[in-house]
Amino acid sequence: MAVSTLYGSNLIVNVLFFAAIVIVVGDILATLFTIFYQRYWYDRFTRSRFDASFDPKCSIIVPCKGVPKDLEKNLEAFLELEYTNYEVVYVTESDSDAAVPVIQKIIERHKNAKIAFAGLSMTCAQKNYNLLAALKITDAPDVYVFADSDIRPAKNWLKELVTPLSSEKVAVTSGFRWLHAVNGTIGELTHSYVNVFMYVCFVTACSFGGVGLWGGSMAIRRKDFDAFGVAEKWAKVGVDDMSLSRIVQKNRKKTILVPQCVTHTNDPLPTVISTVNWFERQIMYLKAHFKPLWFFGVFPLAVVATALIFALPFALFASISSDHTFWGAGGGPALIFYVGEIATLFLYPFLGKMHKFPKFVALFPMMRMTHTISYFKTMMTNTITWAGIKYTLNFSGEVSRIERPSKG
Repeated sequence: MAVSTLYGSNLIVNVLFFAAIVIVVGDILATLFTIFYQRYWYDRFTRSRFDASFDPKCSIIVPCKGVPKDLEKNLEAFLELEYTNYEVVYVTESDSDAAVPVIQKIIERHKNAKIAFAGLSMTCAQKNYNLLAALKITDAPDVYVFADSDIRPAKNWLKELVTPLSSEKVAVTSGFRWLHAVNGTIGELTHSYVNVFMYVCFVTACSFGGVGLWGGSMAIRRKDFDAFGVAEKWAKVGVDDMSLSRIVQKNRKKTILVPQCVTHTNDPLPTVISTVNWFERQIMYLKAHFKPLWFFGVFPLAVVATALIFALPFALFASISSDHTFWGAGGGPALIFYVGEIATLFLYPFLGKMHKFPKFVALFPMMRMTHTISYFKTMMTNTITWAGIKYTLNFSGEVSRIERPSKG
């Protein structure tokens, strides 16, 4: 088949052809790089540049809300790390939170654990407010570590996370998470797909742009936290990690994603709708703190990817019901997109275990559409809903209004 056949005979098909090439090549190269970085490059080259004996005093801040799956085991794991010089501060919104009895039970068994109660936030995301409240009772650490309560860190997690901070060139380190869709429901597989896609983006962004953080697992030296004015920023915005990424970028520093700190969990979101809403929130953070990238970078990709997804059924229908040929109706670019993106999916098992993989591949068109749906929802709102609380953001990404669900 001649390339000119795939290329098409009109301008729209021509544009889609080149766009499909760009998207497919970009996704495959980014995924291949992530595999290379995770399985070879970080261990052999990046990690060797850091001081393995670096042993700073750390305070791990773990915000908690309610009693999610395996909460006690997760929280206990933070106190079983192969690291001696650290404390753990659990923090909740109030002393009436359902997580408090679980936390108090753990604290009774460990001298290096304590709890903080934040109260209600009036100016920023409740998580940010909780983190700032916990910092007030830390024991003058060298490094602040922030982690989510729904992960269970491996014993070497803290050591690996702080080691790159032995270099002054690195401002913040980050882990990530790998979701196991054990039951293989459509909702679980969709969340797993979006999560892997984000992981590839984060590794690439950290490696080539020096930015990209996941709030569920990140560390920063206390002196940098203070010098960058992170507390002042967090007290006004709707997210911790993306705002910190922006701060790091403004200060011309860099972040490192540590592959050994990718934690594995088996609690993906159960429905496609919940994944769409979750991913919408992630994109809203991008809109709030990296607005040019959100509009000039992601918007064209969302539009073109949508067109390419629908181009295949359109070309098939047009070739059957009209005088158009499959190739003339955009079938060529669509095939390039589908084949290339499915080839990318087949690289994912090299990053981590994939459950129900044949079903995962078959669901690709629908799963990829969640990207577009989530993105276009962010164009119609400046409100983020997180844990039932609605935060309205101004143009600068700061919280201008907070609406909490009524208890009555």
